[in-house]
Amino acid sequence: MNRILYADDCLNILSDPDIMPDGSVDLVYLDPPFNSNSTYNLPFKGKDKTLRPVEAFKDTWEWGDKEETLLERFKRRPQSRHLGNLVEYSLEISGGRASKNNLGAYLVNMAARLEPMKRVLKDSGSIYLHCDPTASHYLKSLMDGIFGYRFFHNELVWCYSWPRNTKSYYARTHDVLLFYSKSDAWTFNPDDVRQPYSEASQGREEYAAHASQFEEVKLDERGKLPQDWIVLPPIRPNARERLGYPTQKPLSLLRHIILASSNEGDLVLDPFCGCGTTLHAAEYLKRRWIGIDVSSFATGLVRERILSWIPTLDNSHIQVFGTPSSVEDALKLANRDRFEFEKWACGFIGAHGMYRDPGERGPDAGVDGVIEFYPINIGEVSKPEYAIVQVKSGSVTPDAVGRLYDTVKKHGVKAGILVCFGRFMQTVENNRNREIFSDSLGTYPVIQGVSVEDLLAGKKINLPPFVPRSGGQAPSTIDIFQLK
Repeated sequence: MNRILYADDCLNILSDPDIMPDGSVDLVYLDPPFNSNSTYNLPFKGKDKTLRPVEAFKDTWEWGDKEETLLERFKRRPQSRHLGNLVEYSLEISGGRASKNNLGAYLVNMAARLEPMKRVLKDSGSIYLHCDPTASHYLKSLMDGIFGYRFFHNELVWCYSWPRNTKSYYARTHDVLLFYSKSDAWTFNPDDVRQPYSEASQGREEYAAHASQFEEVKLDERGKLPQDWIVLPPIRPNARERLGYPTQKPLSLLRHIILASSNEGDLVLDPFCGCGTTLHAAEYLKRRWIGIDVSSFATGLVRERILSWIPTLDNSHIQVFGTPSSVEDALKLANRDRFEFEKWACGFIGAHGMYRDPGERGPDAGVDGVIEFYPINIGEVSKPEYAIVQVKSGSVTPDAVGRLYDTVKKHGVKAGILVCFGRFMQTVENNRNREIFSDSLGTYPVIQGVSVEDLLAGKKINLPPFVPRSGGQAPSTIDIFQLK
């Protein structure tokens, strides 16, 4: 089991022992919705600020028949009755079943997914649940009930500095990670995540002098053993690793967790994988991995992200389930729901964001997605450029191909990509503008078509690298955990 992506609700995947056998996973990291009562969008809008980005997910919860069924199941089983009691208590204090942003609905859905996460963990396995103060105290109670109070090890605090304009309360600049194991024999590698002695306000000698007031201290040249707080910056808007995905976490944070609680060759699971930071870090650190996300756009983005950064991998190395894997599947999706087809195609081609919600009625200005790429010119620093993506689920007319060039010029981007089925590629080729642009690596068409058939076969679109490369280096030679 390795390099597997599922486009599905993690409850469906985790509840199937044929897909996820008992005791098969060494480390679970999850960064689920936080019950924030927010809607998160893929924020990339490009230069035309009037166009809406696509919705990534809604972190709002309502009580319904599904939640009632889950609650009754918890209450019916002696081993989970306490979870049902906690959910009922949260319903009571948050306004009952009819409340708009329902804490009980959030918790019962989280409990239903945390239970099978315990099943798939090895006895030596660990789990980190990433959360914020919105519901962290309730989630800790759920984790105590499912994994056991005595298997709680740390409330790991990730501290970060970020501009805040808050005058009614203290600025919130930390998240919490709840660290549990499944048994008394869990994996922990403290030497792999030693932290440097503070260099900001005190040197090594000052640190030793302060600490020696309380105990005899011998400083280790490798740094101090990890403590239950980590100071790491969040991803800046212009960071190289940023993909425009909401709530994206830095690679350096996942590096810390994976090094501390797994070994090379271990299996890492992220059941809410989003844009794939956990999986990216796991691949880089020579761990096996499985990612699950309900969004087909997200799984496509993850696949393209890893293939872009790890040049030794190709299409055949990553299995994706729940999205089209054949032309026949793609045709069925296009006929059933063209908006979902657009999302899938944009994610699959590697678009970092979308200009609008494909489910909205009205004109889309000829833009479905956005690809960020980095021309390489010897002696110059690579700067981002953009290609817009237009997806056609049906026929392609000569006029549509011509309008794509007009749209490229209107938005001031470098290129336009038209995705369609193979039988319409001749129309694209016959009617596309022949203008090109270039860098030190080659020349590229301003307008190009790519067929669904070619994409599924692993063909790459003709653009400079998607991943920023420093001085012409391949991604594998860049220390990705130091990218800022």
